[in-house]
Amino acid sequence: MAGKGRPYKVLEQSTANLTKQQQEAKFNAEILASDGYKLLQNSPPNRLSGVAKAEWKRIIPDLKNLPVRAVDRAMVEQYCFWYSQFVDLSERLETVDDIDDRMKILGTLDKVSKNIRSAASEIGLTVDSRMRMNVPKQEGKAKTLADKLGF
Repeated sequence: MAGKGRPYKVLEQSTANLTKQQQEAKFNAEILASDGYKLLQNSPPNRLSGVAKAEWKRIIPDLKNLPVRAVDRAMVEQYCFWYSQFVDLSERLETVDDIDDRMKILGTLDKVSKNIRSAASEIGLTVDSRMRMNVPKQEGKAKTLADKLGF
């Protein structure tokens, strides 16, 4: 969902020389992205495995500083699940000597890595994608009739 370009920086972390209008647009986007929703719970859901629960506990303090809310919980769970799969497969790869089995595990690791990146880039897990949806598009300079007609 996120467009290409530079990652979004929250207003207070931005070092760009923004106009008042741009600052206000960023501020409003941050409010739309976070206000009105409950915070994520500190404790991980019971259905997650040990590694996934540990990852939940590791990232939640940082996510609470971002506009990630309880409505994004499924995406956070998905990220934690895929992370646990990545750890499990990585550990399994260490014990396998057969080249064919190693290649299968590496192929699966590649797919899991893509799922991790996908979950991390969804609206609930990256500030960039959330902000991009809420930042109003800058309208270009109003065209005159002469510009429209090509004069």
